[in-house]
Amino acid sequence: MKLNDMLLGLLLVAAAIGIWISAQNFSRLPNQSYGSETMPLALSGVALLLGLFMIVRSVIAGAAIPRATLPAWAETPGALVALLVTLALIVGYIVLAGRIGFVPVAIALVLILMLVMQVRWYLALPLAIVATIVVQQAFARLLLVPLPRSGFLSFLW
Repeated sequence: MKLNDMLLGLLLVAAAIGIWISAQNFSRLPNQSYGSETMPLALSGVALLLGLFMIVRSVIAGAAIPRATLPAWAETPGALVALLVTLALIVGYIVLAGRIGFVPVAIALVLILMLVMQVRWYLALPLAIVATIVVQQAFARLLLVPLPRSGFLSFLW
């Protein structure tokens, strides 16, 4: 979907206001004049200024009507199916990852998504395995964020 600058600016202003409101409830650090709300408040200020700039620039250019248009690829016959499959796979990950574990679920979901996008199966399968292992290792070793585990292949990490 292509959005004009007016609509993007309005969305950015709305997001900035939402971030600012939610950051008000963050706790402050003891004996400090700043806390966990400092970065979200700074980002909301920058986002608000950027959104206002985009709105003003759009009004000056004469394109003051917010609008969105679909790109050409969205009108192809398989685009809606691919979108629905992608949404179903996201819901599938949410439901299955805690029960089965990240690795098997991610391999299956990435493989299904690649097959829906018409990638040949002999390319999709190794790519799904490699992508899953790279993401799992990045989260586990670099970011130190645990992903759902299962007994399946847990000896690898």
